[in-house]
Amino acid sequence: MVDIPIRECQWIGPEQDPRKGPIHYCGSTHLWPGRAYCVDHVWRVYAKGTGINNKRQIKAIEKELADLKDMEDMEDA
Repeated sequence: MVDIPIRECQWIGPEQDPRKGPIHYCGSTHLWPGRAYCVDHVWRVYAKGTGINNKRQIKAIEKELADLKDMEDMEDA
C-alpha cells in the first residue's frame, strides 16, 4: 500500500451526506501544517468534540498557531 500525500482540504461540510450522492471537498491547497484541512476548516473539525483527546488536539493546534505567528513576526522584523 502506498501513502498518497494529501494536498487539498478534505472538508465536505455538514450539509453534504456521502450516503446520498457525490460529495465535493473544499479543495483549498492552503492546508494547516500536518493536517488534512485548510486553515478555515481545521477549527470546525477539531472544535466539534468535547472529549479529553479533542481538547488536547485543540490546545496543540492553538500552540502551533501561536508558534507560526511568532515565526512570521520574526521574519517581518
